[in-house]
Amino acid sequence: MWMKKLLSLLMTALIVFSTTEATVFAASSYEAELLSDLSIMQGDPNGNMRYQDTVSRAECAKIVVSASKYRDSVDRNSNRSPFKDVSYDHWAAPFVMTGIKNGLFKGYFDATFRPSNTVTYEEAITMLLRVLDYTEEDIGNDWPYDQIDMAKKIGMLDGVNKSIGQQLTRRDISKMIYNTLNASAKGSQEKYLTGFNRTIGPITVTASNWYEELGADSSVKVVRDGVESSISAVRTNDIAYYMVEYNKVLVYSKKVTGIYEAASPNKDAPVSVTVSGVTYAIEGDDAYAKLSSSGNLRYGDTITILLGKSGDIAGVATKLTDDTKVTGFLSAVGTKDTIVAGTTLTKPYIRVVLPSGEVCEYIAEKNYESYINRVVTVKLVDGLATLSSTTSKHNISGKVTWDADIHTIGSHTLASDVQIIETSTTESHETATVASVYPQRLNGLNLSARDILYVSKNSVGNIDTLILNDVTGDTHTYGVVTYAKNNNDDRLLSGSYEYIVNGTEGLLSTQNKTFGVSSGQAVTIKGDGRNVTSMTPLTLIQSNKITDISGSVVTVGTNAYIMSDKVQIYIKSSYPSVYNMITIEELADLADEHPAYVYTDKPTSAGGRIRVIIVHAN
Repeated sequence: MWMKKLLSLLMTALIVFSTTEATVFAASSYEAELLSDLSIMQGDPNGNMRYQDTVSRAECAKIVVSASKYRDSVDRNSNRSPFKDVSYDHWAAPFVMTGIKNGLFKGYFDATFRPSNTVTYEEAITMLLRVLDYTEEDIGNDWPYDQIDMAKKIGMLDGVNKSIGQQLTRRDISKMIYNTLNASAKGSQEKYLTGFNRTIGPITVTASNWYEELGADSSVKVVRDGVESSISAVRTNDIAYYMVEYNKVLVYSKKVTGIYEAASPNKDAPVSVTVSGVTYAIEGDDAYAKLSSSGNLRYGDTITILLGKSGDIAGVATKLTDDTKVTGFLSAVGTKDTIVAGTTLTKPYIRVVLPSGEVCEYIAEKNYESYINRVVTVKLVDGLATLSSTTSKHNISGKVTWDADIHTIGSHTLASDVQIIETSTTESHETATVASVYPQRLNGLNLSARDILYVSKNSVGNIDTLILNDVTGDTHTYGVVTYAKNNNDDRLLSGSYEYIVNGTEGLLSTQNKTFGVSSGQAVTIKGDGRNVTSMTPLTLIQSNKITDISGSVVTVGTNAYIMSDKVQIYIKSSYPSVYNMITIEELADLADEHPAYVYTDKPTSAGGRIRVIIVHAN
């Protein structure tokens, strides 16, 4: 049904676009429906597009990227801050980063993006011309007049009554986007709309013939969580989308179990909901029905939300029952306010990370602080979580081999779909960071029994889950000390430190201890959830000359090292001493002329990676 609806919309769009007598915006409801179904511009659950509202630069960035050929390359998990006023945790940061990286828009000369500023007529025109692959060389250098002339020429401004410097409303942007879909990209004879992949979904998988609900048949290709898969590998409560032109289904299995805390703007018409302190947008009709007041979910319920391709809630699993039993790593405990029969009650909660990477929060029967940073089994009794410590029944150790033919740890076989998580610590006084690990990351490493906190095997005796203790180093926080003062007076130990992590600055003072680090050092940073508890210097590779960069490999002197996928690269100016993050591409341009200091956490043979690189500009 959804496929027929979208195909009908797209065919109607092409007919409307080719009819010269028709005014493109004769049916604004159709315009809104098309832009919504293409996930470019969407209104609230009541269908209100809020056309009279102005559009911020952040909102415009999302709309422009969503209308571009880069719409499927947005990295929502990036920890990079594209501008000093758009930190990595800003809702629009992934879209701003994608747009900047691909030349769709730029920042200001003071290295800001000004995301809250209302976008202007000429700014939006320039962005949308770049969506169609037009450059300044194609248009002219007399900005914005040449840009406006080109936009008028290709029909982008039909029905838009604005002038230079004026702020745009959502109606203005909607019309300009609609016209852009009608235009042809540079060098193309086809309407830009024809290049859109027609995607149907999301649906929640509930039966073995789930693909039929999308209008597909058993010949459809399946990609599950980014890996080629099969129809039979898709599980109940997975989220699926059908790419019509490619006869391909994209399936996502990520789930979050937590406490339903709030809905915004209200439960009658929720646009987003908060589950265990994290706010998620609602994507699918099924999710909206279950999370709104028309559903049977209440604040304080433990629920499992099903995340779609954009990380939004595409579905909701049914409430957990007393036969629920899971094993994972207990990463946090505390208290939460929950609403029961209209009364706010403070209750203990636990946070457990499952081997799948799923993070689960439950209201607990009591405080389980003594179990923190341990492997536990969770069982629900009368809707409340009870814990028991869990130890592995298998004694596993040995070298990991993961290639096309062999999947083993020592003499033990790893299942092809093995699930692995790793914790940064098991110390009860430290905050643990827990993350999923791909088996390829472990290839060639020797694991001792102490490295493996938990292992389970499937029905044929292959290892299907692993919980590891600080094997790769990827779960730690790394940064640079930008200022350090260590007072080692015998009568009073104290320290004062400034540091930077992923471009974000921090300030710290200590009493009765010092960290023994120096200004300019790259460090590993640990904390207890409230304060930094330790800083440990990383290892400086004894050469300041980068001789080659190829993919993820950097050659320092004559030795090659692998960079972390989250490597932090800074350029440091001396007067004043300022650190600014740069890209790998910018590093390659600077490395020939400037010394670069490269830091690793441990040898590559032990899983080490390059964590920090500092280029000295002068």
